[in-house]
Amino acid sequence: MSHSFAALFAFGLTSLPLVAQANNTVHFLGEVSEQTCTVKVNNSSTSAIILLPTVSKGQLSSSGSTAGDTPFTVTLENCNSQSTSAGILFVANDVDNGNLKNIAANSPATNVAIQLVEGASALTFNNNKATTAMQTINSGVTSTNFDLVARYYATGVTTVGAVEAQAQFAVTYQ
Repeated sequence: MSHSFAALFAFGLTSLPLVAQANNTVHFLGEVSEQTCTVKVNNSSTSAIILLPTVSKGQLSSSGSTAGDTPFTVTLENCNSQSTSAGILFVANDVDNGNLKNIAANSPATNVAIQLVEGASALTFNNNKATTAMQTINSGVTSTNFDLVARYYATGVTTVGAVEAQAQFAVTYQ
């Protein structure tokens, strides 16, 4: 038993530099502002799920093809009465060429991502972040809407399977 403990202890000492060299950085993002609002996605203040329709792989047969446009709304409510500008910041750990990577674990479709769109413009994830345009919330106005679309985006010839993506979001104020 003492030999086993000695071997484990020796292994632990020799592997210690490997642990010290690991990327152990945690990034914390936040903001302090005079303006705050209550946030809802599709009129719900709990975790939002945006269900995209089932589409044919033929609709996503070449890189850049899109399908399954699914509107959703991020609403800011109960904003205080100060005039300000607000926007939505999306942050994702899994990005595929500027879009949300398909992270489905069971039978995932390949060569497909989820693209977020505001108006006629796609939101592009740079350094894992994408932002909407800022909207002015005038003094006395207590709410505003960000009308967005989620859709499938082909990164090549798409195969059949499950598609799942996720992003966190926060409200930014100016």
